[in-house]
Amino acid sequence: MFNINDKNLISDIEEEFSGLIKKQQQEFGNYEFEHPLDEEIRSALEKLLIDGKETIEYSQVAQLDKLWISLINKAIKCLRFFDSREPFLKNSDKTPVAYGIDKLDEYHERYSAFESLLYGASSYYRDHVFHSVRTWMLGVFCLLKPMEEEKKIFIDQITIDGCSDDAFKSNINFFEKISMWTLVALCHDLGYPLEKSQQILDRTQKMMKEFIPNPSIWNNFGFSGVQDSINEYIIKFMSTKMVFKKKLAEESEAEEDTYLKNLYLGRVQPKYYLKYTKSLEHFDHGIISSVIIYKMLLYFLESDFNLNDDYEYKYEDARQFYIRREILRAMASHTCSDIYNIYLTTFSSILFLCDELQEWGRKSWNELYSGLQPHAVKLSIGKFVPHEVNVKEEINMEQIEEEQIFLDNIKRIFERQYEHYKVIFRDGQYTQAREFNFIKTMEIQLKQTGTRENKLVIEYALKAQEKNYFRINLNNSCQYNNNSFKERLRKEFDKSEYREEVYIE
Repeated sequence: MFNINDKNLISDIEEEFSGLIKKQQQEFGNYEFEHPLDEEIRSALEKLLIDGKETIEYSQVAQLDKLWISLINKAIKCLRFFDSREPFLKNSDKTPVAYGIDKLDEYHERYSAFESLLYGASSYYRDHVFHSVRTWMLGVFCLLKPMEEEKKIFIDQITIDGCSDDAFKSNINFFEKISMWTLVALCHDLGYPLEKSQQILDRTQKMMKEFIPNPSIWNNFGFSGVQDSINEYIIKFMSTKMVFKKKLAEESEAEEDTYLKNLYLGRVQPKYYLKYTKSLEHFDHGIISSVIIYKMLLYFLESDFNLNDDYEYKYEDARQFYIRREILRAMASHTCSDIYNIYLTTFSSILFLCDELQEWGRKSWNELYSGLQPHAVKLSIGKFVPHEVNVKEEINMEQIEEEQIFLDNIKRIFERQYEHYKVIFRDGQYTQAREFNFIKTMEIQLKQTGTRENKLVIEYALKAQEKNYFRINLNNSCQYNNNSFKERLRKEFDKSEYREEVYIE
């Protein structure tokens, strides 16, 4: 098991992964370019830890803000650098610029002010930026840490969602993938304030009914006119895949990289289009995040995309389309439960899992485990490979004495994790191709009196081709290992359609 916390993740980036990063840089010879894991970033990460503590302190929020915008800046510059249609690979006097980054930084400041208002907290309470940076570090760990006997690393096995053409997935290089992940992880929650604002207005209207029978409060964030046309264009961009049409010219048998002569057509996938449109209609923050960065960053506004079915894309046009589409699609999909994941090797799957697993140090624990403190949960990863994810959480619930609160917590784990994951990794068309299993173990430490052990273990699994299960083991709990509690616990699952998958031991 690998113990996951801020200190260990930063240490791996600084020490263990630095050799891999330098080796990858050497493959590009004398080219000099910025990227999200360069020496400047690694140095900034090291300075975030105070006195060797395991977690980044909330007093470091100003430094974290600078790191956040610097990472995005370097990611865009790196992606532009390797776009062969741009001049940077051919002309060393030219350097890429991340146009629009100032607008994104301004939005980030407004986002931060909103969060402080939302939670009635001080300026130090900025959970969103901590969560996004921690999600990014966790993803870097999963992408670069060898966890297979063959010492393969996950980043070399990344695939493009819905694209089986090896000419694309094999020709997105190491630093492009790291840059794609950086934008995905750091921007995936940018739409959260707008989603929350709609909920606040809905509840405000209900409250106003106590004073006014039919309050005429403005509560509709719907889009219209030009705004709606732009949003529809972005959704079609995310919903499109490239289809091979023909080659520009016949190549000789000895010619290498013949795929460079390929021409492609863009085709909108109706299922993706309808699901993302529905997600925007519901104001889900994932797709709002995609729309925000598309509109603010010139990198996306300059995407080569045409709604004309006859428009022909050259190979590099199509490759660059996929890079941008994968970034936007991953963010949009993480809050769109209508999208289901077949492969673990897409950025959509990686974001969903890293986003869910990043709970250490967060200040919103009462939403998931009632009564817990930010440091009550520890995460460790046993395996994160294309065919299996195996993780473990240690949860301290010693301060919870009321039995009903404890029952509510177990039910909440079942509903917000197991049932939610089953929807995302549900069976559907083509899921016979699914090859990965997801297994999570949760060790819950209960209030202890004397020397008797009082611990409960929950293990649940989502299997590729076998039966799923949710097991609750009470054998090591001196407090709850009795028939009376088992009956009350079982009743908590009676209304669930997955109750047959629950086992209480």
